Amino acid sequence: MILAAPLALAACSAAVAAPAAPSPSPSASAPAALLPGEVSGGTFRSWAAGADAVTYDTAAVPEGAKILFSTEETDDTTVVRLTALGLAPSRGYGAHLHLNPCGKLPDDAGPHYQQEVDPAAGPGKPSVDPEYANPENEVWLDFTTDAHGTGAATAEQNWHFDAGRPAWSVVLHTEHTHTDPGEAGQAGARVACLTRHSQYSKPAR
Repeated sequence: MILAAPLALAACSAAVAAPAAPSPSPSASAPAALLPGEVSGGTFRSWAAGADAVTYDTAAVPEGAKILFSTEETDDTTVVRLTALGLAPSRGYGAHLHLNPCGKLPDDAGPHYQQEVDPAAGPGKPSVDPEYANPENEVWLDFTTDAHGTGAATAEQNWHFDAGRPAWSVVLHTEHTHTDPGEAGQAGARVACLTRHSQYSKPAR
């Protein structure tokens, strides 16, 4: 279920400006996996090698717009939050977690993260079956900006992310997400992308 929930803008700006948390060295006796971190943020720019936050459509996501993304796990759930500033005012956006890091092209981020993977989907064939492409099985963070171009969303999932299939990016789309069969999960063109900061998983004990 998607719940619009604004975050403190001062906290957002501070978190976006802060550098990514340092990655601890993995244990020699118990190698740790490199996974997306709990908090990521960035300032959108046109594509350049090594960019964390990329805009593909500067009318929808101007250069200099900011994004903050976070996840928080409890015993049984995962809460996911997104805040964006400096976008086009009074406009709807779709937002989802995708499997791959951002790249030069919008499609480089790959397909949506799904907790239960649609067996009918594959390369060049996105999942559009509402049984799999839905906000309970994926992470949807659709929002509408205010008159100042600020928007926020929160999603609560009744599961934890599969560490074997990490979701490395947050992609903004040009419209809210569709739900009908044959177009479920689709939200128009990909207009921007944030690659999540990385951290090592905790070594097994």
